[in-house]
Amino acid sequence: MSTAAPADTSPPADLAALARGGRINFLGFCVRLAARLPFLFIAGRIYGAEALGRFAYAILIVEFAAQLATLGLKRGLAQQLANTEKEHVCVAWDGLLVAAIGSAIAMGILMVFPQAMFPNSELTGLEWLLPITIIALAWSDIMLAALAYRHDVTSTVRARAIVEPITISAAAFAWSYISLRDGLIISYVLSMVAALIASVVPFMRSYGVARGWRPYPRTLWKMARRNVPVAAADAVEWGSRRIDIAVLGLFFAPKVVGIYYVAQNVASLPPS
Repeated sequence: MSTAAPADTSPPADLAALARGGRINFLGFCVRLAARLPFLFIAGRIYGAEALGRFAYAILIVEFAAQLATLGLKRGLAQQLANTEKEHVCVAWDGLLVAAIGSAIAMGILMVFPQAMFPNSELTGLEWLLPITIIALAWSDIMLAALAYRHDVTSTVRARAIVEPITISAAAFAWSYISLRDGLIISYVLSMVAALIASVVPFMRSYGVARGWRPYPRTLWKMARRNVPVAAADAVEWGSRRIDIAVLGLFFAPKVVGIYYVAQNVASLPPS
């Protein structure tokens, strides 16, 4: 008498990969929040609340510009990769080119109007360097999104939750002996460059260089136009979580923004 084979109750590979990615993302979120504590301590105690407040509002504007510069590809790249007959490496490099164009525009605007980053304080040092980080942020986001499409979430955690906070903390401490005026800005630039490098290495291993790739302006324009609604949704969702700092930066002194920024980050730490 034959017996029926037991049904296979193991989850599909894609669902298992998604569950694993979700666990890694949550762990990365907790690690990143905890890893920023040394930076908050260094910035608040050594540089002071006023310098931290100027820094917090400036990076708010820079990161918002980087969100716009990706033109929605941080979320939309997966759809582009899933619905194309082109080689995925070519689509990824198309996305990087689109982000580079958007970043160049955003960088140009902020370099011409740096007061947008510092509405309640004077420009006295290397503040003009901050817009350079826009392309590092945008490219890192695109590369990490391309890796996430291939279920590589570990690279995102490594770049955003380990490399970036460790670099900014170490650089802020080192630069406190060199320049209290520019130390926070330099440390942020260095952390973004480090995060970009941590994104480039796994991206090149997974996708590599696009052999025979040629950018087509019409295709790139269509890609950008299709992603405008996604870019707008990303900007609104991102801005809604930081509107408090934006309002404080416009109407209050930088010292108030600095105190609130520390309190906000500490309150966001996961309970032990």
